[in-house]
Amino acid sequence: MENSIRALLPRGNGYQFLLYGDSCSGVPGGVHEKTFASINAIVRRLQPQPEFVLFLGDEIVGLTSDAESLREQWHYWLETEMAWLNRETTPLWHMRSNHTTYDAMSEGVFRDVVKPPENGPPDQAGLSYFVRRDDLLMVFVHTSWTRLGGEGHLEIEWLETTLREHRDVRHKLVLGHHPVFPITGFSGAYQREIGHEYTAPFWDILVNGVLAYPCRHILAFDVQVQRGVLQICTAGAGTAHRRDCAIKFWT
Repeated sequence: MENSIRALLPRGNGYQFLLYGDSCSGVPGGVHEKTFASINAIVRRLQPQPEFVLFLGDEIVGLTSDAESLREQWHYWLETEMAWLNRETTPLWHMRSNHTTYDAMSEGVFRDVVKPPENGPPDQAGLSYFVRRDDLLMVFVHTSWTRLGGEGHLEIEWLETTLREHRDVRHKLVLGHHPVFPITGFSGAYQREIGHEYTAPFWDILVNGVLAYPCRHILAFDVQVQRGVLQICTAGAGTAHRRDCAIKFWT
């Protein structure tokens, strides 16, 4: 393919996939549409293409009380802006986030439109979930759960149980929208990162066999190691007048 970009591939057996997030688009002619398209133009040049895509939240600008308007944003994002991606051959998994799941209505729209797996906690069906691909486990946690208080709040008992039940898996990722530890000086419980009362118990669970916690929310690229576990903030995916970056990850 002309002008292709050689993708990073795993050494030996492994998975080649794409992590990115925060486009805040979904509005025809919106301020972020052009920059999101420029990011996707780069992604489309990757050869080989990723086996699957993990989008870490804030796909759309959201934050509306009008359910129909929210559905229209999702429809435009999925069927127009991401129409280039064949989701039958390249699965696309989503993360809940502050722009997309900020109240009970928006959580319901997320379930209806995105249709994620419903293998999470009974009261978070379609919000928290996991995906297992042979020796890779990906657990998607909801860091803005309205029933616990909204942005920066998350449930951890189900996470601990899920990781224990899949302890035979060699590679484990736990993915969320909000960082656990401050990114490049941006700090503040619930707004910049998860509530500080969750930090220690959440990370205590991760240190028992989890490789990394990919996240978004702060529009900056940052990688740090906390007690042997990576926290990877992937920067933006097209949000205007911000630094935009996608990171390839392989195991």
